[in-house]
Amino acid sequence: TDPSPSRGSELAPDHHVVVIGAGFGGIGAAVELERAGIDDYVILEKWDGPGGTWRANRYPGIAVDIPSLVYSFSYEQRPDWSRVFAPGEELLAYAEDVVDRRGLRRRMRFNTTVQAMTFDETSDLWHLSIVDADGERHLSARYVINAVGALERPVYPDIDGIDRFKGTMLHTARWDGSIDLTGQRVACIGTGASALQVIPEIASQVAHLDVYQRTPIWVAPKVDPELGPLSRAVLSVPPVRSALRGATTAVFDVTANVVF
Repeated sequence: TDPSPSRGSELAPDHHVVVIGAGFGGIGAAVELERAGIDDYVILEKWDGPGGTWRANRYPGIAVDIPSLVYSFSYEQRPDWSRVFAPGEELLAYAEDVVDRRGLRRRMRFNTTVQAMTFDETSDLWHLSIVDADGERHLSARYVINAVGALERPVYPDIDGIDRFKGTMLHTARWDGSIDLTGQRVACIGTGASALQVIPEIASQVAHLDVYQRTPIWVAPKVDPELGPLSRAVLSVPPVRSALRGATTAVFDVTANVVF
């Protein structure tokens, strides 16, 4: 006989909501769940803390590629960014701060990977297979919010013979800080945001640097000044900060539409 309960049964899930990922998407989802008065939820995160891509990516020069004022949560603005485009460690600290200020850490289960999930239509429940410190186990939930990012998942180019390459291969999403590039001959494949950050950082260290790109990109000077005491004083005034955030967002929206 089918042990699954019929639709509308009283079977209670382990959690009303499961959020997968504790990056900015997962943090934002948790804030909205709290605002909606939903108390029974858990956040599953494969890394050892919140922050998502800012915890996983540690390559030289890592930084946000839109102004910090725009990238941060509208309800958690801060006046003390060090630069217009904040470095990665600053974004990670910001994520940690939002989590603690909002009391979300108690909801998070770190070092926990979701292996699979299926939806049971007879019980209206999601069933998740997870792996954590206790091994493999299962959770059920009424709803699942998928906040899994893609910027910390390495994708290597499909190059014939890449598996036979005898040199050292690094990926920005899995950077090995113990490898010294000083005086080395280096090739960088790709000219996306990560490449545009790491290339200037290593260019002066290496003996030779080749950059390979499939499609030419638009390049412009990066206006990224340090934000000193005067800038921070201006940003500490909430109405001014909100106005600047709105104006910056509008400029970037228009620019993106024109360029792309």
